[in-house]
Amino acid sequence: VRFPYHLYDEHDIANRIIYVEASRGCPFTCQFCLSALEIPVRQFPLELFLCEMQSLLDRGVTQFKFVDRTFNLNLKISRSILEFFLARYQPGMFFHFEMIPDRLPESLRELIAKFSDGALQFEVGIQTFNTHVSELIARKQDYNKLEENLRFLKEETGVHVHTDLIFGLPGETWESFGEGFDQLIKMAPQEIQVGMLKRLRGTPISCHDDEWKMKYSPYAPYEILQNKLLDFEEISRLRRFARYWDLVGNSGNFIETLPLLWSHGSPFKLFMEFSDWLFSSKNKMHGISLIELSESLFQFIIQKKHCDAQSVAEVVYRDYQRGGRHDKPHFLRPYISSQKKAKPVEQGLPKRQKRHLNISD
Repeated sequence: VRFPYHLYDEHDIANRIIYVEASRGCPFTCQFCLSALEIPVRQFPLELFLCEMQSLLDRGVTQFKFVDRTFNLNLKISRSILEFFLARYQPGMFFHFEMIPDRLPESLRELIAKFSDGALQFEVGIQTFNTHVSELIARKQDYNKLEENLRFLKEETGVHVHTDLIFGLPGETWESFGEGFDQLIKMAPQEIQVGMLKRLRGTPISCHDDEWKMKYSPYAPYEILQNKLLDFEEISRLRRFARYWDLVGNSGNFIETLPLLWSHGSPFKLFMEFSDWLFSSKNKMHGISLIELSESLFQFIIQKKHCDAQSVAEVVYRDYQRGGRHDKPHFLRPYISSQKKAKPVEQGLPKRQKRHLNISD
C-alpha cells in the first residue's frame, strides 16, 4: 500500500482534519466491529511512515488524527511515534490516537506525561462494563487495569480522554448500562460517547438476532430499534439521552454545572430525568442553542433539584463564558452583576478540547 499523504493539498491542510495511519487491522474479534474482520494487524514501515509525517509537518500540519484501531498494540512503534512528535512539538499541536484501554505500561506513561495539556487525545473504547455482555460479543478487557489506566491519564497527564459506551448490546439491561455509565463518570474522562449498537454488514453481531430478539433499522446505519431486554420506547429514550449528553456533557460547555445535576444520586438516572424533561419541553433533539441549553439546565436544577437560584446562576454563567462569550443571557441578568472571565488557554487546539481546559480563575 502506498502512502497517500501527498494527495492532501493546501486547502485540505488549512481546513480539514488530517487523517493518518501507522497500521491497519485489529487483533480483537468484537462482534459489532468491522475492524474485527481485518486480522492480523499490518504495520507500515516505521522509518518511511515517519518521513511522511515530517513532510506533513513541513507543510504546516498541526493536527493529526490517527485512525489505527489499536495504536498502543506494538509498544516499540507507539513509543517511536510519540517520541517523534514530542521532539517536534510546538504549542497548538494536537494528536488523536485510539488506544487499547487496558494496555498502558510505564514505558508509554512516561512519554505521555511529557506532552502539554490538551496536546493528546485518546479515544478509549470500553463499550460495556458488563462482563457477561463482553463474553457474548467476544470482547476481552481487564477492567481493573482499564480503571487504573484511566485514573492515571486523568490525574497525572493532560490527555483529553474520549471514551465510548454502546447501548443495545445483547445481554445489556437498562440497569447494567446505567451502572456502567455511572462507573465511567467516576473515572472522570472528558468525554463519554454514548453510541447505539449498529448491525454493520459483514459483522458477526447478527448471530445474536434470534436469541436476543434483536431488531434493527433496515436503513443505514442499521441502528438497533429494540431487543429482548430493551423495548422500542427505552431505546428511543436512550437515543435522546445520547444526543443531549453530547450537547451537555461532552461539549465542554457545562463542566461546573453538570455536577449540580447529580450531586446526590446516580448520574445516569438524573441525566435521564433531565433528558426526558428537556424532550418534553423542546420536542426536538437538534437545533437547540447554547442559551436554550443553559436556561434549561438552570430551570431544571432550581425547580427539580431545589437548588438556590443565585448559586446556580453563578455556576451556569461561568460555564457560559467557557467558550469566550462575554454577553449576559437574559435569564441570568436578575442574578448576575459582575463575574470573573474564564481563563484563556493555549491557542490552536480544537474548540471542544479547549473548552474542557478553560477553567475559571
